[in-house]
Amino acid sequence: MRGFQTAWFLLFGIVITVAATSTGDSPAILNFRPSNVTLSSLYYWVGSYFNGTTHFEFSPYGELAASETGGCPALRNKTITKDYKTLLALTEPSTYNTANDPVNAFLTLWPLGFDFGTLPDEISFEISDSLDYAVYSSDPIFNNYSSKITPNNFIWSLEKTQVPPYNLSSVLTDYRGVLSTQDGADNSLQVNSTIANCSGTEVFSWQFAPLSYNTTYNGTNFANPVMNLQFDGQTANLSMKGYFSAISEYRTESVYQEGSVTFTGEFTMTFAGVIDLYHSDILRNDTATPTWLRTVGYQNNSLNVGYTSGSAGGQLVGPWSLAMIMVLSHVLLFFY
Repeated sequence: MRGFQTAWFLLFGIVITVAATSTGDSPAILNFRPSNVTLSSLYYWVGSYFNGTTHFEFSPYGELAASETGGCPALRNKTITKDYKTLLALTEPSTYNTANDPVNAFLTLWPLGFDFGTLPDEISFEISDSLDYAVYSSDPIFNNYSSKITPNNFIWSLEKTQVPPYNLSSVLTDYRGVLSTQDGADNSLQVNSTIANCSGTEVFSWQFAPLSYNTTYNGTNFANPVMNLQFDGQTANLSMKGYFSAISEYRTESVYQEGSVTFTGEFTMTFAGVIDLYHSDILRNDTATPTWLRTVGYQNNSLNVGYTSGSAGGQLVGPWSLAMIMVLSHVLLFFY
């Protein structure tokens, strides 16, 4: 009987070895991708990556509130829209994140038609001139991180579940982690629009900035924006709803200058995306919190970047592994 138990132990040891073989070098306690795959900084972490489009809708008030008609009546009852090509990275938290953080979310907005493949591998995407806007639940950390804890920019609340899809929500009390790279703006979004200014004689572009309750705009407090996220191994949906302020701007030579027209209103931001299998690890479907099986760089998923059919890593209990189990199990049963 002891020989039988030993044989079965060896059998399952072989299977586990096949599933866990790795050519990567990233420590298990960190969420960085191994160095044996060449990736831009957009795909730096273990997790799921979703490609899609983000749609903004801005509904201006005439002045400070929906009931007021003064200030800028030309904007009243108009809806300004803007779409962006988007990559949403939902990544595994690491030792540098705060405790009980279910997921890191990095939402990056780019011009429609932008090619992510043009981003240099050795340069952080955050400094790209093409990045229009971004929302980070915590600041992106790369391999040169320090050991200190990185604070959350906002706190996720995870709805209780045992399997995906995962539903998360957050109330944004400030706008750390919400930023734009345009013209050095902190958290504003430039929207070029053909909407006229308040006198109706000129055409402006506008800088939109979300408002939180912490912001007092001419004596008016605004409710905090609310963000909702739902995702599984195939799709992701993210939305944010709140209030904004905007200021007109105009271009002088190659520099935008602020104008004199300001207004407020409501905005919604919605993202719908599908999984990028080429850059994503496998999201497990049996855990109460988001958990990933590391595959990118580990040669165990033929759909991933860097996978080679003759690699040392085995597929995750693929056909060869199952065949080996069946053969060895019959041999063991014959002798024992």
